[in-house]
Amino acid sequence: MSGSIRFTWLRPGGWTRIGTVAAIAILFATPMLWAMGTFGADEDSVRRAIVFAAAGIWFFFLIGWGAGWAMRGFIVRQRDDDEGDDSPPRRPPAAAPHPAPHRPAGH
Repeated sequence: MSGSIRFTWLRPGGWTRIGTVAAIAILFATPMLWAMGTFGADEDSVRRAIVFAAAGIWFFFLIGWGAGWAMRGFIVRQRDDDEGDDSPPRRPPAAAPHPAPHRPAGH
């Protein structure tokens, strides 16, 4: 390990997980917000809460998936600090062993 700390973006699957967690948070937060009267006190408040929950779930699922999809296009494989140009060249792969010589027929 080189000992240096590097900031790295989440892998594409990480963005999808964050979107899923946020969508689940919206699912659980909507009834609490409705109970506190955030969506109003009339009979349409339930409808507004349902629309809020559905829109939030779709929004966070799509943002999480979309960010992961977009990040796949920008991922560049990087070498560790120890694998710089100063490292010795790698050995070529070993050659296949030669076949054993055959005995002449009749011996």
